[in-house]
Amino acid sequence: MTLTIDVTSREEVWLTDQAEQLGLPPAEIVKRLIDAQLPPIASEGTELIAPRMNAKRVAAIALLDTWIAEGIHADAETKQQADQEVEELKRNLNANRAGTGEHRL
Repeated sequence: MTLTIDVTSREEVWLTDQAEQLGLPPAEIVKRLIDAQLPPIASEGTELIAPRMNAKRVAAIALLDTWIAEGIHADAETKQQADQEVEELKRNLNANRAGTGEHRL
């Protein structure tokens, strides 16, 4: 099915920005938003229950997709800084876990 929809200038700016950041055509961004609303298909003999995809969840997924795209295209220095931040986070989490007897990350 092909649809033609009118969007506001604000929506157009957001859609264009998302398309550029993710390297996808605007139609694919819209398709992904629609797909996020669909319940999963249960395989034979199983029942899948998916959380309802409300606007906040769709926005969170879009934000994470944006961060992933930024990370892919980041320069070496930015990637190294991000790796250091992750290692610092792990050290801090493990320090707390050691105090409570939980397993380390």
